[in-house]
Amino acid sequence: MTWQHSQPMPMRGSPCVVTEANALAYMSKLPKKSRIFLFSDSERAIPGDWDYLASVRAGVPPEGIMAEVDAWLRQYPDAWLAVDMRVGVIPPAIPDLESMLRTFPRVVIVIVSNDTKDHVWPRWEFPL
Repeated sequence: MTWQHSQPMPMRGSPCVVTEANALAYMSKLPKKSRIFLFSDSERAIPGDWDYLASVRAGVPPEGIMAEVDAWLRQYPDAWLAVDMRVGVIPPAIPDLESMLRTFPRVVIVIVSNDTKDHVWPRWEFPL
């Protein structure tokens, strides 16, 4: 199954995929600047002025990662989560990531290397 239509804005409960370049471009057009945390395997490739939230840590089980996410949710109530799913990145150490993102209480964007490929979520395409 692939998405036939894009999504004009990321929304809670409806994650969308976007390339890093498009995410930066779209975010610059938004009237209200949201704080974004990249949920990634390392701090090496954080775009723009985004912050970092570890999605995997050596020796830390998924429950430990989820505890950090829960603390992040309380500390940054209005922040967006950008899940790093680019080629070469270790996927988040979260069982059933798709379900978790669909029920996540924040706006979620999924950063991918190529947003024209088939993905579980619709593509974020900012309206002109």
